[in-house]
Amino acid sequence: MMGAAGQLIVKRYRLVRALGQGSMGIVWEGHDTLLDRAVAVRQVLFPPDLRESRKAELTQRLAREARQAERLRHPHVAAVHDVAEEDGTTYVVMELVRSRSLDGIVASEGPLTPEHAAAVARNVLSALTYAHASGVRHGDVRPANVLLGHDGRVLLADFGTGALAADPAFVRAGPERSPAHGNPVSATRGVSAFIGPERAAGGAPTAASDLWSLGATIHLAVTGRPPGVTPQDVAGPLGEVVRGLLMREPRKRLSPEAAEHALAELQAVAPAPARPAEGRSRTRLIAGIAAAVLVAGAVGGWAVLRPGSEAGSRTPLAATASPSASRPPAASPSPKPVKPLKLTSYRSPEGWRASAPKGWTRRAVDGGTRWYDPRSGAQLTVEVIAQPGTDPLKELRDGQVSLRPTMTAYRKIRLNETSSEYGTAADWEFTWTQRKSQAYLAKGVTYHQYRRIIATESTASVLTWTTTADQWERLRPTIVRSISLFTPPATG
Repeated sequence: MMGAAGQLIVKRYRLVRALGQGSMGIVWEGHDTLLDRAVAVRQVLFPPDLRESRKAELTQRLAREARQAERLRHPHVAAVHDVAEEDGTTYVVMELVRSRSLDGIVASEGPLTPEHAAAVARNVLSALTYAHASGVRHGDVRPANVLLGHDGRVLLADFGTGALAADPAFVRAGPERSPAHGNPVSATRGVSAFIGPERAAGGAPTAASDLWSLGATIHLAVTGRPPGVTPQDVAGPLGEVVRGLLMREPRKRLSPEAAEHALAELQAVAPAPARPAEGRSRTRLIAGIAAAVLVAGAVGGWAVLRPGSEAGSRTPLAATASPSASRPPAASPSPKPVKPLKLTSYRSPEGWRASAPKGWTRRAVDGGTRWYDPRSGAQLTVEVIAQPGTDPLKELRDGQVSLRPTMTAYRKIRLNETSSEYGTAADWEFTWTQRKSQAYLAKGVTYHQYRRIIATESTASVLTWTTTADQWERLRPTIVRSISLFTPPATG
């Protein structure tokens, strides 16, 4: 039975307006009356002539897949909130993302540049790597399900329903229709054009088939068409990634680690995109600790977001420094101990608590709070964003890739996971010479920076200490003490 605007599902989700119709049913903008938030609601519609036993089988499978997807919490996954049944109809409740789909952008504006496509693909790969590690397969990776949010985020949608998208019951249910106008979507952008050879032969979704679909998605992003039987040649390093992912034999396909490395290299040489307009949502992640603001410390550690970050390298922990203890900033031998400065505690309206040297100037900056010492030029910036699913080490690795081409004499001291009583955490310590003067930083001066990211169930906190290199030893005990006293907002 078709839904209707105003209808209340399971006494909680109210349908507001239809956004689009596809082979699996209708996607509605909805309202969660319990949590008072906007949601997307997929009303799953089966063909009217489908046998009841087959319908029951698909309903059970859909519920199982959706329940598995519910546990995914990642910056580049459009979250699945709930699955419900009302009068024999299944509804999947998802995060509502104000966005444009990748296929819609390509159709209206033309193919993306290789650098932009690499940035988008890297975010999607991050979501897939995370989901696969959690035992979840997507099954319907294609441009229509890659969303470029108005807030700068890139998300992969339809986890929980994608695994059934290629089922004959839905494939024969009719073409997809665009959310805006209800016009049939070209068959070259439908499900069949983006499923791997083994899926087309009737196989179940696998991690390898998701990677093939990612390759096909990149192909469309830069050429304007899916790969088809004979993929159109994609030039340059991105072409090597596409061809590696589109290998017919699953075991021969490019690994997620190799694809991540290649895409990161492409992003590292790309020009930084413009900063999002003032007032846009700040629910985005560290999604790129972009060079201009990261080094400046002018807005602290959350970068001016590029349209994506993310999949950081999945290098085994053994390849990095040991995370067994929360180590302080590295010290050079000193002839006599230096006492930390006196600290003043500050509790923010959002509930986090930080400690900064007494007498330093405190002021609000875009996205955080900064303490600054005008005499030495040292500064502490704290930023806390309500964002679950953060991988601190991954985010810092992404920041290093983006940052290094913009710096002179960069030297990494550490980049490793560390322990925290509040959740997962990672540290990044490095020095560099400033290339040009900007807020609080002088051209030609060598600086030392220590950054810690702490991820709780619902927030990510970035603590950034920046000093001139010659002030580091004097302030190191203060930095160690300050970081140890930080507490993020309470969860729950």
